[in-house]
Amino acid sequence: MPTQTQKSATLLACPDCGTQLPRPAMSARGSWRCPRCDCQLSGAWSLKPEPLLALTLASAVLWVPALTQPLLKLDKLGLDRHASLLDSVVALMHGLYLPAGLLLLFTLIIMPLINLLSAGRLLWAAHRQQPMPARPWMTLYRHSREWAMTDIFLLGILIAMTKLGDLATVTPGPGLFCLVVAVVLRLIVETLAQPEQLQRQLEAQHAPGP
Repeated sequence: MPTQTQKSATLLACPDCGTQLPRPAMSARGSWRCPRCDCQLSGAWSLKPEPLLALTLASAVLWVPALTQPLLKLDKLGLDRHASLLDSVVALMHGLYLPAGLLLLFTLIIMPLINLLSAGRLLWAAHRQQPMPARPWMTLYRHSREWAMTDIFLLGILIAMTKLGDLATVTPGPGLFCLVVAVVLRLIVETLAQPEQLQRQLEAQHAPGP
């Protein structure tokens, strides 16, 4: 009769609904979804840490100018105004706008950076095939995927540019271009490095041999 440890090694709990599912073989192809809640547990591709690690590093490097360079430049009647993402968040951290500033700080700066850090650490471990305490990093990776909302922020900027077009001349700044590329790279990494798929690869690398 299989022991509790052996059962846990062959079963995996869906992170959304908690359904116990048999782990697919590492060589299995096709998208793997929970039959109960349709949560995607892995993609229809093999996980390759090296290119994803390079994309994560590139996204992290682009975050520096994305935070500090002007996002938009507004010109109205000869008056030029511009601000970076970091300047905008700091400006909202005063008076009645403090809750909005804290929310933006959390969803636009802290969680995306945690997402890049945790993804980079897990992908580095998968690349180097080195043992590590993957559970806390995997928890950070899962939750930061849910709370990093820079893509929604970019949609808001697009709407604002459309609305302000009749009132002032709006010019995209270098910070906006860096932010767009950084977000696109991060979304590619999130799509190709599903948490459960990454966890299975780390466990397979560190599993004891027969």
